[in-house]
Amino acid sequence: MAAAMASVARPMSETRLTARCTIYCDWLVSLIIATGVVFAWRGAWNICDSLLLPQQPLWSAAARLIGGSVLFVVACVIQPSLAAWARHHDRTRCLWLVDALYTYLSFWVSMLTWNGVWYIYDQVVGMGLAPAPPDWAHARQGAISHALGLLLLGSLGALRNSVAAPMVISSDAVAPIFGAGVTAGVGTWLNPFERLKRPPAVQSRGDWHRAVGVPVL
Repeated sequence: MAAAMASVARPMSETRLTARCTIYCDWLVSLIIATGVVFAWRGAWNICDSLLLPQQPLWSAAARLIGGSVLFVVACVIQPSLAAWARHHDRTRCLWLVDALYTYLSFWVSMLTWNGVWYIYDQVVGMGLAPAPPDWAHARQGAISHALGLLLLGSLGALRNSVAAPMVISSDAVAPIFGAGVTAGVGTWLNPFERLKRPPAVQSRGDWHRAVGVPVL
């Protein structure tokens, strides 16, 4: 009996150890994902600083905020239509590419909105960027940083982490409590390209609207 109990306890102990190691690795991957997000945002931010009306910082900031707001409306308007289109093409793997492109559009919505609000506030309090000519060398470095960030996120299957408000909104009233900390998804980063072998799971109209938080019209 004791031998049998020991043989049962050993696999359970090994399972718990494996689970703990997976969780710790997941935390590490979360930090790597954060690094990719920083690279992507830093690069796009520097490109805008270098090329988007750098001689007129206030107008540059306003252009970013307006651009982000317009793209936000576009992204919101096309989102239900894209989901409906996906339901009629749920057997094709090209949906992964369309989803990635939509995520990239959402990235620019987030970055331009943050960038615009940030610099408009800086201009109001007298701490904004000084007028300067376009800086192509700085823009090239920004492009490299942006590409490296996207490459890192894409290699981990984590492009969506580059998106922030206003595209991603979370309510404090929604369960679970202490839900601000979310892992990268245990094990999904081990083989992020495995999902590309088959079409993505496409939800029904009602399930999609509930998951995204968009009312059914």
